[in-house]
Amino acid sequence: MSETARIDSFGTALRDAFVRFQQEETIIRADVAASVEAGTVPNGLDIESMLERPTRRFLIDPMLRALGWDPDDPRQLTEEARSWAENGDRLYFDYLGLNQRRAPTLLVEAKGADANAPRPPRAPDVSGEEMAVLISEALGILKSGSRPTAVLAQWAEWLSDLQTYVRSLGLLQRTTLRRVAITAGRWLIIFADPLACFVDDGAPGPGGIHCYTSLAEIVDRHSQIYRLLARRRLTDTLPLTLTLQEILEVLDPSAVEAVYRGVVVATRMSGGVRGQYPTRSVYPAIVLITDDRAFAAVDYYGVPAEEPRDADGIEAFLTRLIDQGNSYERRVLGALGRTELTALPVEQYPITIREPEIAQAFAAAIDSTEALAAAATPLRPQLARRTGERNAENEYLIITGQDWFYKAVSPFGPTCDFHSFPPARRLGVAGAEGQFDRVANAFTISGDPQHCEHADLHGMRSSRCQLDSIESHLCCRVCIFHRICWAPQELARLPCAT
Repeated sequence: MSETARIDSFGTALRDAFVRFQQEETIIRADVAASVEAGTVPNGLDIESMLERPTRRFLIDPMLRALGWDPDDPRQLTEEARSWAENGDRLYFDYLGLNQRRAPTLLVEAKGADANAPRPPRAPDVSGEEMAVLISEALGILKSGSRPTAVLAQWAEWLSDLQTYVRSLGLLQRTTLRRVAITAGRWLIIFADPLACFVDDGAPGPGGIHCYTSLAEIVDRHSQIYRLLARRRLTDTLPLTLTLQEILEVLDPSAVEAVYRGVVVATRMSGGVRGQYPTRSVYPAIVLITDDRAFAAVDYYGVPAEEPRDADGIEAFLTRLIDQGNSYERRVLGALGRTELTALPVEQYPITIREPEIAQAFAAAIDSTEALAAAATPLRPQLARRTGERNAENEYLIITGQDWFYKAVSPFGPTCDFHSFPPARRLGVAGAEGQFDRVANAFTISGDPQHCEHADLHGMRSSRCQLDSIESHLCCRVCIFHRICWAPQELARLPCAT
């Protein structure tokens, strides 16, 4: 079964589970009410706690099962797994997902269907984005030793419990824990980096806290949930980028379906505190497609090409990178015994191979203006992805197809007045400030032939640009992805079209 088919199957299973729960809900609530009236409720249990078991049966168990975590298989998922807090108290995890070596991989905390989603006290419900910020701030306060008051008291307690659960794991077990989730079935919150959220100092970034505020939102965004929580993904510990030696150890050469060229671009700040400047190392990569997954063999042990800060040096840089890339490509395909393969054009890269951008801004709320605008935008292939290496926020794999770099020496098309700030300002289309120095997310400056100072174009490209996170001022006509980002009939919208 392909990845696309698995995601579709997961979405169908979610809808079926929700329909069944809604059919059973009246009976469940009647049974709970009868127990309360008859006085047969066990001591210490409230209605919310009594709803937890049916919620797990009708909502949470089917969701986990559809994600590949079988509640009936203790080799995959253990219910009420035991641990011990630092003070010696016994702990019970509602669900603990295990990898093939029976190491903790997924921790899920279950709540009853009526449990409140996070929100400020005495306030209405909030959007998913607001919820992520609220949780992030609360975790930062908890780590400082204080009690957060900007979130419901029960949520301050639940977040504290999750922190205790994660910290109860040994150092080795923490390294295998990939996700933490808490859900009442009607809402779901996924912590994509448990160590950043519950162990490391300071408030975690809200972009790594994924909040789904309703059954409808869970269904609508089921593909992202699958990519975050599916067992086959979490127990597959292969990173996006590997060395050739690692590729040969773990991949079956006969299973490689297609290859594309690419580069890993790593940007670091150098120099003194008051005089920092970015340096950018570029490593050739061969992107291998197998079983709806992409893996990149990267020449990490070769001497990387350094993208020049002076635009006049880019031609020599490209010549060196092309020679290095061609040599590495022959080495990789020869070692795999697949010399018949040739790099495919970037236009043929599968749209279905996607990863959730966990470290970026949170997705727009369902039915918001931003979400509706995104829905109207054609789906494009995901050609720029973070490598996923820890503490490497500015390290990306860029898939370039048959090319070896995404940036050309000079733009195609007509002469343009917008490569420099002064002409753009005279024409009234420059931003508030010119880009006069290179920074981590902008490696061009005013006056470079690869640079663009047209502020209107920056707004137009924000929803379509593959490279916005590393090249905020790159001229579209110098980028090899212009034919991906702009349909031929759309090129007339570019300010340099005439």
